[in-house]
Amino acid sequence: MTVASLEIVVAADLDFGIGKENTLPWRIPEDMKFFQSLTTGSGKNAIIVGRKTWDSIPEKRRPLKNRINVVLTRDAAWTAPEGVIVCDSLEKALEKLSTIDHEHTFIIGGAQIYAEALKHPLLKTIHLTRIMQEFDCDVHFPGVDDSFALVAVSDTNEENGVEFRFQRYEKKSSL
Repeated sequence: MTVASLEIVVAADLDFGIGKENTLPWRIPEDMKFFQSLTTGSGKNAIIVGRKTWDSIPEKRRPLKNRINVVLTRDAAWTAPEGVIVCDSLEKALEKLSTIDHEHTFIIGGAQIYAEALKHPLLKTIHLTRIMQEFDCDVHFPGVDDSFALVAVSDTNEENGVEFRFQRYEKKSSL
């Protein structure tokens, strides 16, 4: 068994800002529903998340239900809730996931994990919720380079005064 491909799920503003002080600078329930539906799927998906991003998820929502949760941290003393897999690198997480039956592997943040995943040969898809304005962010997504093609874009939606659209990019070599 192997991990067939990686997918990134990210919400970013027009400047690729993704967060401020370990929180989202916007509130878009429709994006949260999209994220949950996408990453849960049939209930046999895995998410890989950095420890700081993990800590930003409300405690009552951790671990994310109906998904295999993998937290990346270099802190050997950090302890995870029961059932959560802890690894110290993306490669070790992928090795571990290759022994577990699942369908999709999603990278859900933060910026350092995104940067590493963007260089990984298994990355095939980027699911980007594009926030159609700029926010004051202190963490940024590295961006989508020209090795990816935009293959799907939703209509522009608006919630809580924030316009956004769902975009999907695919690695050009996998099209």
